Amino acid sequence: MSEIGDFYDFESTYYDRIYGIFSQDVSFYKALSAAPPYLEIFAGTGRIISRFKGGVGLEINSNMLRKSGNRFTKVMGDARTLPFKRHFNTVIIGLNSFLLVPNKQKKLILGECRKVLNRNGFLFIDVINGFTLKRGTYDISDFNDGETKISLTMKAKRLRDSYHLKYSYRIFNQTKRRVEKTITIYPITLVVLREMLRSENFELDGTFGDYDLSPLEDSSEKLIVRAKAI
Repeated sequence: MSEIGDFYDFESTYYDRIYGIFSQDVSFYKALSAAPPYLEIFAGTGRIISRFKGGVGLEINSNMLRKSGNRFTKVMGDARTLPFKRHFNTVIIGLNSFLLVPNKQKKLILGECRKVLNRNGFLFIDVINGFTLKRGTYDISDFNDGETKISLTMKAKRLRDSYHLKYSYRIFNQTKRRVEKTITIYPITLVVLREMLRSENFELDGTFGDYDLSPLEDSSEKLIVRAKAI
């Protein structure tokens, strides 16, 4: 099994509990008037797309779709070969999903997004701003519903053009256990992303440094773009 497959097979059991209450990105897309029909690729359990009426979510991991309790149109498939015709006015690649593949595959995915977007439709991409992650431990989530408690931390290590991320899960329910999972991500800078978008017939329409619509700066931890299909 691939590293990505192993990571998300495990996370599928806990994903909605760990990340389910996070909604700042959804508010961001709505503030920028994302218009139907909506498509999210790398949709996971549909935390984002289920907040948009009639939304379609494409996900390659069957467990993420199967264990999702969110309501949306679930499609299993590969972002590198989208199984749709041109139809959508909004495509979302949310919360660092775009970083799961190297840059050559990123460009392929952008081409697929352009094929399914109507002219003047918008593509949103939400990623870490280049190589702004520092060494150290990041607190990701503390979940507690009275029956299950999950504490999640992450350590990042840079390896040339990628990061090696080590996630540590402390899970307390009927038993107590600690699980460690690793995944590799491939950051991208605005300069490189802008050129990729241009080459696939997108026009950069806005750049943001956080979900509060603040402008992108070199020191911003987030890189969020809106690009128009031309």
